[in-house]
Amino acid sequence: MKKTRPISNDSLFGLLSLYKSFNTYIRVLISEEEKKISVQITENPANWTKVPKDKYKKYRVMRRLEIGSDKLSIKFMKPDYIVKFYGPLLNIKLPPENVVIDNHLGDEGFFIIDTPSKYRKKIFQGIDKIINLSPQKKYEIIEKCIVDNQED
Repeated sequence: MKKTRPISNDSLFGLLSLYKSFNTYIRVLISEEEKKISVQITENPANWTKVPKDKYKKYRVMRRLEIGSDKLSIKFMKPDYIVKFYGPLLNIKLPPENVVIDNHLGDEGFFIIDTPSKYRKKIFQGIDKIINLSPQKKYEIIEKCIVDNQED
């Protein structure tokens, strides 16, 4: 009797499918009154309830159409991986002196970047680049983060 080997899927999508339970959700809030914009990421939208409400009570959540994006989530990626790979500014070209970063990924499950709303175009462009990552780039990010975790 001939032994059969399990079929392995070495395609990029097959490799990424191992991470199909990982997702990153993005929301953008804006305050016209305070002239500020906030980018928030999490792996579970239920974590939005943990974001300090009093700090963002003058903000409103922006719609996808306002941002110019067809979606606000990234499949196969954990927020930790994106922050680790791209850095705390998420590869968005912002002047560091005008940015406030609130990293609660480890304890409460969310990551926030606050900046003046005059940088909204740069933020929208940065979000668009992250959301539209190619499968190859996603796999590269996952691979790098797993190797970094093994070294720690």
